[in-house]
Amino acid sequence: MSDLIAGLRTLFGAVIAEAEQNPAFAARLEQALRTMIPAPSAAVGAAPAAASIASSPAPARKRTGRRAAGVLDPFAVDQEGDGVLRARLAALSLDELKDIVAEHGMDPSKLAMKWKKPDRLVDLIATTVRERLHKGDAFR
Repeated sequence: MSDLIAGLRTLFGAVIAEAEQNPAFAARLEQALRTMIPAPSAAVGAAPAAASIASSPAPARKRTGRRAAGVLDPFAVDQEGDGVLRARLAALSLDELKDIVAEHGMDPSKLAMKWKKPDRLVDLIATTVRERLHKGDAFR
């Protein structure tokens, strides 16, 4: 950790020294930093800015790219007997099936998330559950 800090001090020391000696470099550095830092609002003083922030609507939630948890555990349902899993899956919506696929990592290529037919997802889930539950049976 101390090597990292020492390296950063050396780096920034060199940047500061160059900016002090070279006005063209300082100007380019200032321009680069301005693109990274948002411009201050036109309001002068802290009170108007605080009032405008308080009166503005809450920002929209940022989408995380994660799906909701599945409505059922296909591995537990499969233990109830043959055909039960497919019957329970057939009653679910397309989004609920995709949630199950995503939760259990049944689609590493992410192609199934584009499927529009629930039957394809039911087949994928049922087949994946069977394969995972019986994986390694040859060695038992």
